[in-house]
Amino acid sequence: MTRRTAFGTTMTLLAALALAGCGGSDDSGADQTGGSAADAPAEAQAEAPGGAADQNAAPEAQEDAGDGAVARTEGGVLAEVTSAVSDRSIIYTIDLTISTDDVQAAAGRAAAAAVTAGGYVADEQVNGDHDAVLTLKIPSAGHQETVAELETLGEVTSRSRGTEDVTQEVVDIASRIESQRASIARIRALLAEATQLADVVSIESELAGREADLDALLSRQEQLAGLTSMATVTLHLYRTDEAPPPEKDDDGGFLAGLAGGWDAFLTVGGGFLTALGAVLPFAALAALIGVPAWQVAKRRRGQRAAPLPDSPVA
Repeated sequence: MTRRTAFGTTMTLLAALALAGCGGSDDSGADQTGGSAADAPAEAQAEAPGGAADQNAAPEAQEDAGDGAVARTEGGVLAEVTSAVSDRSIIYTIDLTISTDDVQAAAGRAAAAAVTAGGYVADEQVNGDHDAVLTLKIPSAGHQETVAELETLGEVTSRSRGTEDVTQEVVDIASRIESQRASIARIRALLAEATQLADVVSIESELAGREADLDALLSRQEQLAGLTSMATVTLHLYRTDEAPPPEKDDDGGFLAGLAGGWDAFLTVGGGFLTALGAVLPFAALAALIGVPAWQVAKRRRGQRAAPLPDSPVA
């Protein structure tokens, strides 16, 4: 073998070894890369349950938060409704008719019940031991308990209860009072700056009118406050053997119309007779004076109309 051939062979072996080394490196890198790629899904799968748990926990948290929001919203609405109902201004009127064995004793117990509840007797009319009518003022808050106590005085023959909501009027009057006071303050400021007599007179007149309007509003506000703070109970007491039967509505039809027409006829006839009785004394007096005067006047006219006798012929 020559030197040239040996050198060529050596170079070929070195090139083959170099290529083999590169291939090993590439395979090793590929193995490492493949291992990393294979490990990544495993790690992702290992972490996936936690992520899924977090994703499942999020809707639950949102649902809990939503329930809390609904609860808070419902609580707020209920609170607002309750507050709105309690803040309304309502006038209560109750009418009771009770049959009792002792009218005077029942009237005394009714008055005591009103005073105990924090109210008072506004009016009282007692007709011996036959009947009585009491007008009681009791606090609107809890007036049902007092009415229930009054119903134990005897047998309840009739009962009525009315309510009037004046909340809008109360709010309107309060707003008008505030506006009126602000207007009066401005007018007084103008009055303090006025220098001309005519201006002073005009402003004072306007101020007096505004103050009168304010006084009227304040009076109405006080009246409404009294009506809404105290319920009015009208209590009719009758002795048991004298208590009137409950009123019944009239039936309709021909007989009801005939009865109504007859009542109307009697009413008109009674009114006519009443008027006739009132006029009759004056008519009699006029006849006593007028008839003789008419006869005298008639005689005088007759005398004036009589012909004169003819004079004798010469």
